[in-house]
Amino acid sequence: MPDRNSTDYINSTDYDTLKEKLTGLKQVLDDLTAKSEAHRKLRYADIDIEAEREAGRLLPDELIVPQHVIDTNIRREQSPYVQYVTQSSRAVICEDQDDPTVNLDQLDRDLTKKIRFDGWQLSVFACIDSFQANGYGVLEVIMDQNKPGELATESVSLGDFAFTSDTRDIQAVEMTARTYYFTKTRLFALCGDPLKPDPTQDFNREEVEKLVAKDPDNTSIESTDVHDKSLYKVYKIMFRVGGIVQVAWCHPEACSAWIRIPRPLYIGRRKLKPALPVPGVVTVPGQLQQPQPQQPESEEVYETQYPYIIFPYLISENDTISYLKGRIFLDQDLQEAVQSLVSSTCTQARRASGLYFCKDTSDPNDDLMMQKNIYFKSGCIVNAKLSSFQLPPPDSSMFSAIRMLVDGNANETSKVDFAVANRKDSRKTAKEVSVAEQQSQVLSTVQVVLFSIALTQTYRLMTSVIKSRVLAGLIKVNQVIAPLYQRDFTVKPAGDTDVIEKQQLIQQMTQSWPVIQNTPAGPMFLCDLIELMFPDRAAKYVQLIQQGQQQQQSAQAQQQQKVMEMMGSMAKGIIHLAKSPQYFSETGRIHAYPQIEIAAEQLEQMEKQMNQGQKQ
Repeated sequence: MPDRNSTDYINSTDYDTLKEKLTGLKQVLDDLTAKSEAHRKLRYADIDIEAEREAGRLLPDELIVPQHVIDTNIRREQSPYVQYVTQSSRAVICEDQDDPTVNLDQLDRDLTKKIRFDGWQLSVFACIDSFQANGYGVLEVIMDQNKPGELATESVSLGDFAFTSDTRDIQAVEMTARTYYFTKTRLFALCGDPLKPDPTQDFNREEVEKLVAKDPDNTSIESTDVHDKSLYKVYKIMFRVGGIVQVAWCHPEACSAWIRIPRPLYIGRRKLKPALPVPGVVTVPGQLQQPQPQQPESEEVYETQYPYIIFPYLISENDTISYLKGRIFLDQDLQEAVQSLVSSTCTQARRASGLYFCKDTSDPNDDLMMQKNIYFKSGCIVNAKLSSFQLPPPDSSMFSAIRMLVDGNANETSKVDFAVANRKDSRKTAKEVSVAEQQSQVLSTVQVVLFSIALTQTYRLMTSVIKSRVLAGLIKVNQVIAPLYQRDFTVKPAGDTDVIEKQQLIQQMTQSWPVIQNTPAGPMFLCDLIELMFPDRAAKYVQLIQQGQQQQQSAQAQQQQKVMEMMGSMAKGIIHLAKSPQYFSETGRIHAYPQIEIAAEQLEQMEKQMNQGQKQ
């Protein structure tokens, strides 16, 4: 019996010493695989109705209407996460630690090109779907020299990643295991050249032969035919020795040793060696020629942290990773209730639509020697006195009950606006819908912020490795951008600014618009709001607004010019009257003419000032 108090496995790479730990992780993986398959069946409501009828669990006139409440809620919640990672044109935002005023926009764009490559969304979207369904998702950062940044990410499904069940911090766990699936051809290809074996890089051929001697153990498909299965499970194990993460491959049940022996985990991180002074080369007597710049010398740096990032769906007071719950756990009972109610209602409606017959007699023994289970056809003559009847149809309150359950679940899944929009009553107002939408945005933002924390860890790990390789000269960058990589900067997802803060700003500007729309700042404020809300189509909207402003200004200018011409002619008339007192009667000269002279004098002074201003 193994000694559970033994500490021999600590800092050990011996297979026999670690065998108990490996077997324990294998059992955890088997349990998680079964749990994952059960989750998928719940989510997609995989029910074979004909098989249920043949087994006698379903009557011929009964019907099961599968409901997909779990899958609907998962898909309904995915849009904020997808928007968060795709809406921004850049992946990260860099901020200089020493001088925050330094503009690092060029560095942002260069890192984005290295983090985002063809198909980069697939692993992120799969991780989003995983943590929504199961409570947490796992993203692994791997080295891939075919990518621009020589790094990539892979999503690990629930049944393919194991750790001790009471783990609260993935970086504090003693050992992790991840399942990979290989064909027989691929396994032997990983064994390398048999004439030039490299035990640190190649799989052990003897152990691989032991593995493929058994049938493929891929249990992710329903078929029991061995010809339908071609994948063999191999487990990638990570553990620490002396603080350095070691990675090894094994199969505790089929093999008796490591399939590939442990080696330090290297995902591309480099460290520059101290630069040695390089003397100049004298080619002409008395003249020193500068040496050509060379690639700096660097060495491999092995990882001290596991390259796995945990993406939690929700945070609660219980921070044990395996206790995190997703939509499958939260919605499974409601999905079963809705499915039962809908199926029962449809079955009752089907039965109520049928016409049933019985012999019109009160004698209970009158059915002796009578043929039963007869199907009546139109136009047939029945030689008996019969009465017909129908079963009662389902009560309309059943549909209200189903809607109540669905709307209540929509409230729980942060879709308050969806629940309000689907509630059928006369008290629903535009203000209520608006408030519900705002509340839904707030609730969605809280979940996206939690997603942002895990994504920040991923980007910071990737950026630190990319930076080390750029400084080591292994990744070539533009000479203008190269000095920016030498600076000390921090990284955060661009979605924090371009999505979350942007949505908050849009909400604030929308609320302030009624106050600002009638002020001089209204048109400019409206243009800024349109650019935030519709960045792809804003240009044509802003152009139309500016054209309208120009036309309005042109019309106002023409009207103002006409008014000025009219006022100019009136001023000339007043000046002319001031110089012609003979036009006034004696009474006019006493009362009106002095006022005309004053007005004419003021108009002449204004004309002189305007002429002087034009000359200047």
